[in-house]
Amino acid sequence: MNGIYKIMIIANLTGGLGGQMFQYAAGRALSLKLKTPLKLHFTNALFNTQRQYGLDIFNIKANLATDAEIAKLGVIKNQVINRFLYLAQLMNIRLLKNVYTEKLNDEYDPDFFNIPDNFCIQGYFANEKYFKNIETTIRKDFTFKNKLDEKNQKFKDLITKYESVSIHVRRGDYITNKTGPRFIGLDYYIKAIKTISNKIKNPIYFIFSDDIDWVKQNLKLKNKSYFVNNNHGKNSYKDMQLMSLCKHNIIANSTFSWWGSWLNSNKNKIMIKP
Repeated sequence: MNGIYKIMIIANLTGGLGGQMFQYAAGRALSLKLKTPLKLHFTNALFNTQRQYGLDIFNIKANLATDAEIAKLGVIKNQVINRFLYLAQLMNIRLLKNVYTEKLNDEYDPDFFNIPDNFCIQGYFANEKYFKNIETTIRKDFTFKNKLDEKNQKFKDLITKYESVSIHVRRGDYITNKTGPRFIGLDYYIKAIKTISNKIKNPIYFIFSDDIDWVKQNLKLKNKSYFVNNNHGKNSYKDMQLMSLCKHNIIANSTFSWWGSWLNSNKNKIMIKP
């Protein structure tokens, strides 16, 4: 394309913060490979419709695409039509010639980097291989803009002082889901804590959860522990920020805590995952 068409890659963002981070990272890698700008398009037509755009908390290098830029690539903003077109793309019915749709799995697609300029990419892209070769860039992009408030700063001071281990327990929608991810189970956390105890002297635990009461009743911790239960709504991302400061991480089957651990810069960190 030339003339009135700007050269760009548009990454479709959908889902929660962790998902949006994977989608951005894949788009960033592709745009750098093509030496072309990255634009972002937020829509929840494909997956969870209750989420909001979340990447404005980071120092990312991309702007939201304009309606005109989206239209030039043939992307439809109507949610019903967009969902239909997405499902068609999954079945290899290509109704949109400038849209790349990832298959429904976490497998890395090496053909992704054969996508040309002026394409919109949509999918999960929940695989580190998409951006592993630009890790330094992604870490810089995902630095948090804002300083922590007083209460979270106190947690940060404790996290820095001790041999800190974050534990992320996601229940909430994982309990009610009829399809999709489910709660990983108590046994996973018991085994993970035992592993940490065998490898680290005097670990101090920092627990993050959308069901803190359940954790307090069911997860018996012998070591000193702190329950972080003050970040909600638009401030939920601060849980990820604190997780990334812990020296080690026990994560859930969640992209949110995966990123919390990935952003942890401790070269000797232990990351326990499902």
